[in-house]
Amino acid sequence: MDKSFEKSIIEHGAATLAGIKTANLFNYCFASEWSCKRTLQEANSVLNGKGVYLELLSHNRDFYLLLIYRRNMLHRVLRDPNVAEFLEEYGYRDSKDTDRILGQLKRRLIISGRFPHEIGVFLGYPIEDIKGFIRNKGKNCLICGLWKVYSDPLKAEEYFRKIDRCNRAYMNTYRKGVGLADMTVAA
Repeated sequence: MDKSFEKSIIEHGAATLAGIKTANLFNYCFASEWSCKRTLQEANSVLNGKGVYLELLSHNRDFYLLLIYRRNMLHRVLRDPNVAEFLEEYGYRDSKDTDRILGQLKRRLIISGRFPHEIGVFLGYPIEDIKGFIRNKGKNCLICGLWKVYSDPLKAEEYFRKIDRCNRAYMNTYRKGVGLADMTVAA
């Protein structure tokens, strides 16, 4: 696998690789769609056995929006009755079928041309904060970190610090020569 792509996965997805966070989004520049698909296939051959998946959500010219996620964690999030009800309000059906729901997210990204508010669900953000963001139109948050927090700032700040420590530790480990396969915690 291309070293710059491996580094990008670790830079942007350390918390997911560690099993701390459901998912992360990141952009990567590929020479072509074929190159993207080939690289994702190669990366997934390393990651899928540990419960981590890379999925192409959309692309614009050479930039490809990728989702790295823990399938079992995302499945649990989508099965939560409050999340399922919320997603249904945005046209998502059958929240028990993770692949179908991801397909619907892809369509929403393509149709809207921007990030739909419900993307926070896929990234593991608390549903109360997603609803608060929508209700407040992104204003009046209690704190702002990985997302805008509307419900439990102390818990969120602790989580943000945990993610930051994980990111730093993973990048330090990568710089010491440890590769993606060895850094990915099995589900």
